[in-house]
Amino acid sequence: MVSRSRRIILDGEDVTKVNPDQLRRRIGYVIQQIGLFPHVTIADNIGTVPRLLGWKKERISERVDELLEMVGMDPGQYRNRFPKELSGGQRQRVGVARAMSADPDVMLMDEPFGAIDPITRERLQNEFLRLQEQIQKTIIFVTHDIDEAIKMGDRIAILQEQSHIAQFDTPERILVNPANDFVSDFIGRGASLKRLSLSRVRDIELHQWPTAPDGASAEEIRRVLDASDKSAVLLLDAQQRPLRWVNSDHLHRAGGPVGAGVGLPAEAVVQPNATLSDTLNEMITARYSTAIVVDADRSYQGIVDIDTINETVRSLRRAERGRLRPGDDVEEEKD
Repeated sequence: MVSRSRRIILDGEDVTKVNPDQLRRRIGYVIQQIGLFPHVTIADNIGTVPRLLGWKKERISERVDELLEMVGMDPGQYRNRFPKELSGGQRQRVGVARAMSADPDVMLMDEPFGAIDPITRERLQNEFLRLQEQIQKTIIFVTHDIDEAIKMGDRIAILQEQSHIAQFDTPERILVNPANDFVSDFIGRGASLKRLSLSRVRDIELHQWPTAPDGASAEEIRRVLDASDKSAVLLLDAQQRPLRWVNSDHLHRAGGPVGAGVGLPAEAVVQPNATLSDTLNEMITARYSTAIVVDADRSYQGIVDIDTINETVRSLRRAERGRLRPGDDVEEEKD
């Protein structure tokens, strides 16, 4: 909606004075409930806008395959399927691929993850943040969830009654210096925890954990364990991917070779683009209160522990106070 006193400019043009059909084809859309056409294949869904723009079939086919690979879906397996044959998360990925089909400079995402279960939603958020690092698009992301806005946005516009902008600022400044009571209420309590969505695993220094190769003998694993101050060893496969935690009790019960059934699964695995909030969620139920960090190939990089999370929160507070303008009035948090 355009107010009487404001204009929306796209590439130097007032959008109210542009042909609406041409305007829509310059913007990628990911709408609520995804909105895939149920009667056509995934390939045809993704190729909708390129067809309207007059692309040749060969170019459209190449673009469809390129985008399916980009969102982690094998073209040979998915391009000829119909939306009803996909899971909710897969349909959401196709929706993102369709929005990017004509390579628009601007994308509009209207509550794209709102109708998805929490686990899938978190995974898609993380995947989209990883994808955004590659595509580098300008994205207007609409959400009613302040935690999602903090996690996904570089700048946030909080709208109050009658669509007036209550505050337009960086997530950091909105958390540390809300413009008014409406913004404070919208943020809610727990701003310290919300700050963890401002920092990502790649931004912090990782710690190392004692590791051993899968197939190592009990004696080798015990030597690694005894030489460390930890209570378990992390076993890695030949590609350095985390497999299992093995502690003294496991070694004692095994009695002999450390086979595949010895130890506990290596859970709470995150990638460098994960927020510290997501990482903390993983750590809460993790073994040894740690999250295992892996790269895109799932190769072990290090670990994040609770002490790192605590220090990061303290550092964020110090940094945010240092960025405040002289005279800014910030009320000390009580939670």
